[in-house]
Amino acid sequence: MERKTVYQDKNLKLEYVADGNYLHETWWGRTPGEVFIKLLNVIVRELKANDADGLLLDAREHKGLGPDMQKLAAETIGKYAKEHGQLKEAIIVPKDVFSQFSVENYSKKVAEASPNQTRFFDNIPEAEEWLRS
Repeated sequence: MERKTVYQDKNLKLEYVADGNYLHETWWGRTPGEVFIKLLNVIVRELKANDADGLLLDAREHKGLGPDMQKLAAETIGKYAKEHGQLKEAIIVPKDVFSQFSVENYSKKVAEASPNQTRFFDNIPEAEEWLRS
C-alpha cells in the first residue's frame, strides 16, 4: 500500500493513501488549541486536495482535546463530509482514558452534524481494510 507523507510536525503526521483514497492522521503528545486549529486546517486542505473519501485517526499517543477543540473538529470535519457527500472515519481507540473520552465525544458530534460513517478499531490493519471496502 503506497503512502505519501503530505505533512509532518511534532504533533501530527498526515499521509495520503491512494489505495482507499483516505488520509491517515497520527497524533501524539499534547496539542495546544492554536496549534490544533492550524493542523485541522492542514487536514481539511489535504482532504480537499486529494478529494479523499476517508480518514484514519490514530490518536493512541495523543493526550486528548478539550470540549471546544472537539466541537471545532467535529464541525470542521462534518462540513467537509457534507460538501463531499460522505466521509468514512476509522478511529483507533486511544490508550489514555481522557483521550478515549475525547475521541468518543468528537465522533458523536460529527455524527450529529454530517453524513459521516464512523467505526472504532483496536488496530490499524482492520481500520485500513474497512476504509478500502
